[in-house]
Amino acid sequence: MKTVTVREFYHNAGLVDGLAEGKKLIVTANGRPKFVVSKSSRPKMSRELAEIRAVGDPSAPAFDGRAFLVSLKK
Repeated sequence: MKTVTVREFYHNAGLVDGLAEGKKLIVTANGRPKFVVSKSSRPKMSRELAEIRAVGDPSAPAFDGRAFLVSLKK
């Protein structure tokens, strides 16, 4: 766990990039902790995750964007 001041954090935001996964960075102001920054691993995108995050009804017919744009030009 590393502690930095708000000023250091503001001027060197790259400190977050240097954190190891699961480590924390405590940002202080006037000697008191203001917030904690932690780095976690990004989830890998999979088909299941993409389907969960997708917007719309999967049983609806596919949207044809080209046909829509052609109809706007008429």
